[in-house]
Amino acid sequence: MNRFKNSVWIFTIGILIICAAYIGYRLAFRSLIFPNISIAGINVGGIDKITALKLINKYFSTNPSRIVLRINDKEIDKVSEINVERDINWAVEQAINVGRNGNLLTQISEQYKTLFFSRQIEIPISYDKDELEGFVDQLAIDYNQKTIWPKLVSDKGQIKVVSGKDGLEINKTQLINKIAKGWTFPDKQIVDVPSETVSAKENTELVNRAIASLNKWGDKKLKLKQGDFESSLNEGEMVGLFGLTHEEIDNDQFGNLMARIQQQVETEPRDAVFQFEGDEVKEFKPEIVGRVIDVPNFKEKLKVALASADIEVLEIPVILSYPKIKAGDINNLGIKELIGEGKSSFSHSIPGRVFNVNLAATRINSTIVAPGEEFSFNNVVGDISRASGYQTAYIISGGKTVLGDGGGVCQVSTTVFRAALNAGLPITERKAHAYRVGYYEQDSKPGIDATVYNPTADFKFLNDTGNHILIQTKVDTTNLKMNVKIYGTKDGRVSIISEPKISSQLAPPPTIYVDDPTLPVGQMKQIDWSAWGAKVSFTYKVMKGTETLIEKTFYSNYQPWQAVYLKGTKI
Repeated sequence: MNRFKNSVWIFTIGILIICAAYIGYRLAFRSLIFPNISIAGINVGGIDKITALKLINKYFSTNPSRIVLRINDKEIDKVSEINVERDINWAVEQAINVGRNGNLLTQISEQYKTLFFSRQIEIPISYDKDELEGFVDQLAIDYNQKTIWPKLVSDKGQIKVVSGKDGLEINKTQLINKIAKGWTFPDKQIVDVPSETVSAKENTELVNRAIASLNKWGDKKLKLKQGDFESSLNEGEMVGLFGLTHEEIDNDQFGNLMARIQQQVETEPRDAVFQFEGDEVKEFKPEIVGRVIDVPNFKEKLKVALASADIEVLEIPVILSYPKIKAGDINNLGIKELIGEGKSSFSHSIPGRVFNVNLAATRINSTIVAPGEEFSFNNVVGDISRASGYQTAYIISGGKTVLGDGGGVCQVSTTVFRAALNAGLPITERKAHAYRVGYYEQDSKPGIDATVYNPTADFKFLNDTGNHILIQTKVDTTNLKMNVKIYGTKDGRVSIISEPKISSQLAPPPTIYVDDPTLPVGQMKQIDWSAWGAKVSFTYKVMKGTETLIEKTFYSNYQPWQAVYLKGTKI
């Protein structure tokens, strides 16, 4: 009995000791990071959050991350020129939270692990992915060893094979991942550039098959045909098209063939185009059915034709795409006359802005909106960036007027807004600019503007006319004016737009002068312009006889804007 009691006492005392030890451990680390935790390879266990933050920042400032690529016994460190930002605050926050998240059992488990096992926390990074991919692409161009593929040649009437030579290619995906991983650590990081051998060894079965087929072809030619297009493959082209390593068709030569015939075979679908005389629709140009080559099907048919040697004409398979608007449909669309028009001026625009206004207007031009359909400016215009053809001009971003891609597109959305108002259409989404922009007040009172910025700001209206409507744009790049006309069928509605009411006007804040060491002393450069703040409203009412179709008030709250100048300090 005494032995049992002693065992209970020993067990109880043991539990109490463990609990006391745990409580003591927890109290000791109540504001500290638990042991064996590292950030970017730097041990931060046993220190507080602020000290850890200072420590990591010090490591990266005194021993900045430097990626050195090693390839062919040569070191390249130009990748360090790419700007990288690190979220050290996030990493430290994760470190301090280890052993403190979840329920009590989870916390105890995590805290126990920190006593015996190390925990590594990576620092999140951000960088220009396009810049890194561009660097790696150029590296691949410089260091890849081109694969020389085996080929067939005709020698005195006999088809022979000429062996190729293996190539070497940098694994770009692996390299990008390695570089990004290296950027999460301080100090110099050596990254061995991963590469792969590209085998050029010929496949004996494919070679024998190709030679047999070419011998059967002899002097015959294979004719390719699609619609009005016709072209024949000569002996040299057919010899090159046979694949000798992995596939029965050589991909490079097939790509060359596609490049030669695509422009002559393929066409974009085009809607029937309206022609106008004054404000009425008079004629139209017929639609064009689009067609693109069905590449996988064409490649398969070409493989069969080359192998068989008894198909003299190969019809190139195509995929047809039909336009939305056909000539036969035009009389049923209800697009007969002008129902609304919007105008705007943009004098003193820089060339990039003029270019962007014209480009965005062409992408809106000839848009047809079906009955009951909602028009979305962003959806119709699409991507607004350098990649889609836009130039640099002034935009509003982050509370500042800065140079950015697509500056001037809002001139088009504003003009479409005015046309939709004039046509008496329901406006379903519209946002005013952050401040009063002079371009939109050159031939209009304040408040009748619409900003767009995908995906946060769009301009939309609804076609509730019961007929299709057509949007036509025209930009005068000489006099810097544009108009938007909306055609459809008049249904008796009348749009009434009140004079804008201006209230709560606020003067611009004082001009700011910012020292700029890149400009010579005495030189000034204006980078932002002053504008009065104001609250502006106008009412929009649409009547059809005695019936009120729409009654709405549009509000604009323009911030006062200050002028900003850069002041040169360079001596």
